Amino acid sequence: MKNLSRFDLGMIIAFVIVALLGGGAWYYLSGQLVSAQGDASAAAGEFDQYTKKEVYLPTGSNVKTLQADIDLMTAQLDPLVKTELQAPENQLSAIQPTDTVQWKHQLDDEVKSLDNEAKISGIAIPSNFYYGFSRYLNTNPELASTVVLSKQLLAVKEITDILLKAPVRGIVRVKRTYEEDPALAPGAPMFQPGHEDPDQLPGRSQEASGGVYTSYPFEVQFDAKTEGFRKVVNDLMQSHYVFVIRSVMVQNSKLESPKVADLDTMAGTTGGGNSLINSSPGAVAASQPTVGVQYLFGDETLHIRMRVDLIDWHGIATDTATPTRGSRGGRANGTGASRAAGGGE
Repeated sequence: MKNLSRFDLGMIIAFVIVALLGGGAWYYLSGQLVSAQGDASAAAGEFDQYTKKEVYLPTGSNVKTLQADIDLMTAQLDPLVKTELQAPENQLSAIQPTDTVQWKHQLDDEVKSLDNEAKISGIAIPSNFYYGFSRYLNTNPELASTVVLSKQLLAVKEITDILLKAPVRGIVRVKRTYEEDPALAPGAPMFQPGHEDPDQLPGRSQEASGGVYTSYPFEVQFDAKTEGFRKVVNDLMQSHYVFVIRSVMVQNSKLESPKVADLDTMAGTTGGGNSLINSSPGAVAASQPTVGVQYLFGDETLHIRMRVDLIDWHGIATDTATPTRGSRGGRANGTGASRAAGGGE
């Protein structure tokens, strides 16, 4: 027998080692495979068991029940959309592009009408007041801007009518966002130094997710008594347009409460032993006061700055809703809560 060389012995030993390692790996991996197959079989058995018992999984009966519930909710919410969010008197959806000269004439007519109503009601307004549209006092807008400007003009007219009918004491300022201008780059200044526009409200309109509605911001500053302010808030909520009051800042004309030492002067009972201070309850003054009834509280004039958003409702969310049986055009779900957000969202 021929003696094996050192090379041959080395190859034999390497082959044996590789065979042993391969066999060990095969044994280990085959065990892991059997274990994984067992786990998968157990999971499949549990799934089959639960799907036969749990009623909330999408069985044919559950799908039918869910569809019936969706149809019922749609049928109940659809009238709310038509009467509250898209009332027949709401003309926002009917606005179309208008000739720029015609739009300017419409603006002038609306301003004159509001001025006359304010004059008849004795409500103070600034001279040459243009209700947030003084930019177009001597110029016409671009044709592409007439739609959004008409929507803003309609909202300003509605808000101003509410102020005039409250009535308020005076209208100080009406501001709107300049939607007709291109959007500013992030961080860009709103105004150049010394060129602030008193009619421009910083910011832009906001569109809700899915295009459900567009929110147009406005700011009005006015003076009113407490009763007039209450009526303004109530009429905004009762309007056939959807207004949402975002914020209110109120400044009282009287910043300090009456002092006890001033009561006699207010009542006109100074001197002659007619003082009201330290008098017993029910005591009758020796002589009649020289002035009429004086109010300690509640007769102040309020200076009010109110941020109001007009909600232009477009309909159902395009990214979430699908047509359902029994629905009429697929109105948006959850629409009835929007009007109730009058105090701010």
